[in-house]
Amino acid sequence: MSTVNYPFTGLERKSMTFSPVLDGTVYSCQMKWNIAAQRWYLLITNSAGNPVMNTAVVGSTSSAGINLISGVFTTTTMIWREKNGQIEVTS
Repeated sequence: MSTVNYPFTGLERKSMTFSPVLDGTVYSCQMKWNIAAQRWYLLITNSAGNPVMNTAVVGSTSSAGINLISGVFTTTTMIWREKNGQIEVTS
């Protein structure tokens, strides 16, 4: 099992993109601020640019984690450690 960290504090002034390997395939991820909902959303698209999932982002504590991609990806987890300012992708 390996973990890759992507810096994300939640205080960014613009959306952020990164390309993690999820269940063995590279996807494009974008964290976008939704002004109406006043929260961050995670948009994941495949290599053709088609949306795979779009979900609200929930921060996790240092000791417990909420898997943001649960139900769509089975062997990979993605957790936002809000206090640490990191998105952890573990596969």
